[in-house]
Amino acid sequence: MTHLTASRWLGFGLLLAAPLAHAATLDDCINQELPRAPADATLASIKARCQSLQQQADVALPKLDKACLAREAKKAPGDAQAGDLIAACQSDAKQQSMFLERMAAERATENNPFVLTPHRLNYILPYTYNNNPNQQAYTAGGESAPIDNAEAKLQLSVKVPLSYGDLLTANDAIYFGFTLKSFWQVYNHDISAPFRETNYRPEVFYQAPLPFRSGNGMWLGRIGLEHESNGRSQFLSRSWNRAYITLGYAADNWLLGIQPWYRFKEDKKEDPQPGQPPASKGDDNPDILDYMGHYEITGAYKYRKLDFTGMFRRNFSTGKGAHEIGVTFPLWGRLKGYTQYFDGYGESLIDYNNKNQRIGIGFLLTDAL
Repeated sequence: MTHLTASRWLGFGLLLAAPLAHAATLDDCINQELPRAPADATLASIKARCQSLQQQADVALPKLDKACLAREAKKAPGDAQAGDLIAACQSDAKQQSMFLERMAAERATENNPFVLTPHRLNYILPYTYNNNPNQQAYTAGGESAPIDNAEAKLQLSVKVPLSYGDLLTANDAIYFGFTLKSFWQVYNHDISAPFRETNYRPEVFYQAPLPFRSGNGMWLGRIGLEHESNGRSQFLSRSWNRAYITLGYAADNWLLGIQPWYRFKEDKKEDPQPGQPPASKGDDNPDILDYMGHYEITGAYKYRKLDFTGMFRRNFSTGKGAHEIGVTFPLWGRLKGYTQYFDGYGESLIDYNNKNQRIGIGFLLTDAL
């Protein structure tokens, strides 16, 4: 990945990896940051940012921790060799450094206008098979041609910082994120191969590392506001607005996050006149929480050259929800293969109350680990 972001667990999604942009000296960093800084940024804020970036880069290097050496020496038997104790602490430092290096890489490049920082997974699945296409929604919308089981699916997700430098604590920031997810009936020539459904998901959130550690990882927090819509009207219109809080833990080869949310209520739609479409104002999907639930758990695990991702959500009152499993594998260079399986409700907004199973294969552009 170019940046394992404290962001990626959240949908992952929780937390792409670019090389660590670490200036050799403080002066070099200031020279790099000055052209990218906002016009009203003070020299003091730029210098503070450079000091923070250099501290992150220093921490990211695998150094021997004196406390680790002391712990190893205390619990080791009398015949333990010094090389074994050093190797144990080097391994511990290396595990911590990989995650911290990714965090530093993202912070170092996120204000570069030529770099797009990924938010959730970015992928293209040229072929997927859906066992239960939602024909009813389109029939009600006046579209009579059937939806094919086979279609392409893609997701593009980026974020940009809205703040410069630290706000309330070290390495925190306010971000604008945008995720686009599309379902393309590319093989359905009977209806001119349209994009069947596209969901637009802008959000604003505050993100910060939490001030406590456990093991070799880091705890991260996020609070945000999000809108999601399919950009359609009348019978096919679906949308919702929500606030969320996310708690995540990211270690070297795995991450886990839980995100509960609160949906903002909308006015009830007026009953339409006979033979007329529903009113444009009002709630298009008042029962969406019955199917989407009140929270989402996301995770990722790296095993050798394979990355496994997962998503789970549930409404325990209705028993409805969904789960998704993904497997990433190397192809060549930075290009990775990606297989995804989905089972449940709400794969897209138009399908929020339609249960389906889908399996697809394609390419992952940015991963979770």
